[in-house]
Amino acid sequence: MNYTIVGLFPSPENIKDVAEGLEKSGIKNQNYLIYKSAAKNTAGAKGNFWKKLLGTTEREVSASNDNLITSVEVRNEEEFANVQDSFKKNKAVKIYEFKDMTIEEAKDLNNIKKMVEMRAKSQIYAMPEMSVSANSINEL
Repeated sequence: MNYTIVGLFPSPENIKDVAEGLEKSGIKNQNYLIYKSAAKNTAGAKGNFWKKLLGTTEREVSASNDNLITSVEVRNEEEFANVQDSFKKNKAVKIYEFKDMTIEEAKDLNNIKKMVEMRAKSQIYAMPEMSVSANSINEL
């Protein structure tokens, strides 16, 4: 069994808790990746964009769109369960499992993002269609 589990967490502030949780569950440092983002640079770039667009400096730009992404390579059922448990305890927003992906392959964050995006889209397309009438909406 060779899996890479990818967890999406609400914010980069969770980085310490996620790392501690993984190591407490028996995962070695070399078997997981925590992708760091340049949140300060991104927020500044967003701020400059809004300043140019709106001609104001008063608009505060939130970096709340920045998330923490973590990839963990697991080799057996026990590690698999421990990582999932650790991710859930640290309030993972979403957990993805990729079979036969090594930690070396997971080092490419753009590749991880593409795979997660494809998985999310496939889940949306697999959902059954729902029909909602105007009367149903008004009753809500």
